[in-house]
Amino acid sequence: MEKIDVIIPTLKRPDHLRRCLEALKLQEKQADQIVVGVRADDDVTRAVIEEYEAVLPVRAVEARGVGVVGSMNSSLKECQAPWIALLDDDVEIPPHWLSTMLAHVKSRPDVVAAGARDMLMDYPEMRRTEPLEEDVGNVHWFGRVTGGHHRGGGKARLVQVLRGSNCLFKGDFLRGCGFESGLRGKGAQVNWELALGLQAKAQNLKMIFDPTVQIIHNVAPRHDGDTVHRGIFNFEGTSDIAYNETFVALKHGTGLVRWTIPLWQALIGSHVCPGLARGVDFVLRPSSKPRQRFAATLTGRLGAFKACLSRTQTTERLMSEQAATPAP
Repeated sequence: MEKIDVIIPTLKRPDHLRRCLEALKLQEKQADQIVVGVRADDDVTRAVIEEYEAVLPVRAVEARGVGVVGSMNSSLKECQAPWIALLDDDVEIPPHWLSTMLAHVKSRPDVVAAGARDMLMDYPEMRRTEPLEEDVGNVHWFGRVTGGHHRGGGKARLVQVLRGSNCLFKGDFLRGCGFESGLRGKGAQVNWELALGLQAKAQNLKMIFDPTVQIIHNVAPRHDGDTVHRGIFNFEGTSDIAYNETFVALKHGTGLVRWTIPLWQALIGSHVCPGLARGVDFVLRPSSKPRQRFAATLTGRLGAFKACLSRTQTTERLMSEQAATPAP
């Protein structure tokens, strides 16, 4: 049984959604159901879906809950197929994408997901000349998590984290894990992919990244005020990213990496969410607002520790109360 459901979260980006659906029309292996997460007030998206109902098995599902995670969880409830693909509304997949990703996931029993190289169209000149990387989508024992799936080169290989813009999962795994609803952010809650990757890692399951298959990612505008990944500093957005990074590691990390990931974040971090080593930015890059970035990052990381500690204490209290309750 090879039925495939496709989930596409979207928000008032009709032209991009049309291109995404056009690409799905051309697939060698056709989807059996395309579920589009649509907000209640998003009439422009519903109009696009109506255009394609005669040529694709596409339907709208009301997106409940916060942001993209709420939209995807709402859509996931409608998916019963053994295989589930996740696509951003602003991507265009090549005709062999579904068939190739399905072949990867079926290639060995411990593989639960596969994804392709996502060719970002944000800075085309830079993207054409930037060097390709082999270390993509890995969770290193010392705490570093490598992204950069848009710069991935080489052959198809095992990884531990995929980019959510284009990936195909075993349905049972995805339904068992769901999308992490404890993340912060009003729109694109960053690091839901890492949550799935760490849950797969905890079960000794694998993912495949295939950079020989390339999808076009048009990088559509966002309506949620998230400007951090558009090169503009935003205190709340930066704090949310830092919170999510640490929260996911503490909640879903197992063994050594549960602690080395937060330690790496605190010591090294990234330009967006800096660690101590990036204190040189105060001297070398004063115009990059290092003081504000450090403050936002620290606020987010401390919030994540507090949330996880509170969650642990609540769990322990409930277990203690259950143990103290006499048997009937």
